[in-house]
Amino acid sequence: MKNEAAYQYNGVILKACDIRGVVDSELTGEGAYHIGRAFGTILQNEGLISCAVGYDGRITSPELTENLISGLTESGIEVLFAGLVPTPLIYHIVKTYPADSGVIVTASHNPPEYNGFKFLFNHALFHADRIQQLAKISRDGAYLQASLPGSVVKVDMVDRYIAHITSALPEKGLKVVWDPGNGASAAIIHRFIEKLPGDHLVICGTVDGSFPNHHPDPCQPGNMKMLSEKVLSEHADLGIGFDGDGDRIGVIDGKGRFVTGDHLLVIFARDYLKNNPGESVMSEVKVSSFFYQDVLAHGGKPVMWKVGHAYQKEKMQNEGIGFAGETSGHIFFRDNFGFDDGMFSAVKLLNILDESQLSLAEIIDTFPPVYATGELRLELELQKRLQLIEEIKGRLINANRDVIDIDGVRVCCNSGFWNLRSSNTQPHITIYCESESETGLAACRQEMVEQVEASGYVFTDLVVDPIS
Repeated sequence: MKNEAAYQYNGVILKACDIRGVVDSELTGEGAYHIGRAFGTILQNEGLISCAVGYDGRITSPELTENLISGLTESGIEVLFAGLVPTPLIYHIVKTYPADSGVIVTASHNPPEYNGFKFLFNHALFHADRIQQLAKISRDGAYLQASLPGSVVKVDMVDRYIAHITSALPEKGLKVVWDPGNGASAAIIHRFIEKLPGDHLVICGTVDGSFPNHHPDPCQPGNMKMLSEKVLSEHADLGIGFDGDGDRIGVIDGKGRFVTGDHLLVIFARDYLKNNPGESVMSEVKVSSFFYQDVLAHGGKPVMWKVGHAYQKEKMQNEGIGFAGETSGHIFFRDNFGFDDGMFSAVKLLNILDESQLSLAEIIDTFPPVYATGELRLELELQKRLQLIEEIKGRLINANRDVIDIDGVRVCCNSGFWNLRSSNTQPHITIYCESESETGLAACRQEMVEQVEASGYVFTDLVVDPIS
């Protein structure tokens, strides 16, 4: 496919951390070609010549990848083609092969009709203004004309990647059920678990872009039901699931309970601080107050920052933070180049449990109760989302309330908080309310509802409709 004319992307696909949209109606094969041309132009303009490329298991990924590579090679870029692999494997190639940059064709945890692109440089992140720069190059047709076309070299880095993430293994083996959710991790899951001590079972272990068993988002308890049932029926110690492109982790304990992202972060942070006393530990605006309190209690310095894997990685790099994580299961470790990697996180967790006198379920039982709504979503177009958040923030500031506006608004309320923020990847506002008691949670939720309705919307747990 060749088209040197200027190209205008559908604006909804240009997200904060990546490009993502519904295939055909929002994101097209032609658009994938122009993304390759524009990204290749950026690389050439900065003296970079190589790009690792891989794709996830979505039905539309091979065609989009072919068009992307066509655009890259016409820009003179040397493509290292890894094929169908989890996103972290592309990260690994970029850092260790090495390559100047990487692109993974994926829509992560979005529904099957979506697809998209994640980008990175070897030396820096590629998001926010960089995404807009890419779009402008296409809009202006300002593509670099390469003197010679680029090349495509197939690379198989799976064994090298697995050797890296399994370089430190637990001594004792646990019984673990694994659920890659028919996503990209299923392509390598069996080669991975062969390296692990213990007894391992896999469900949803074939790649299927229709996601026939459940949606590949392990931070939603409903998507972990199959895993929970298997853990209980097999009397396993725990279950571990991954999202569609394998950069996030979700966990079920031995009692079949969903382990919240907050609790998982507490476990990882305690282990990190044991080996790195006094250091900073970072998370995002949705995370439980218990997490930040626990970091302080274990001698760490808690840092709150924006939601979004690129924002978290960027601040880690800029401030030298060694560990960070999000409630969605993106976990970032300094000893993995600061990247989010579900399998790397899983090995870390197994090592933590190997050293613990308690099982995962027993560790969770020691945590204080936290009452929360779970993630609520209000479907709104972008401008209305931003307007709603600004209106609420303005009212609260005028009322002399303590508002954290790093990302949306986080408001302290009744021994807890409530938070509204615009999603980076989907057309909704994400809402979360939490308190140390059921009555406190009800009060937090009620105040949040009142603020939403004061801006002219009727609130339900899943959608808002304007008041007529």
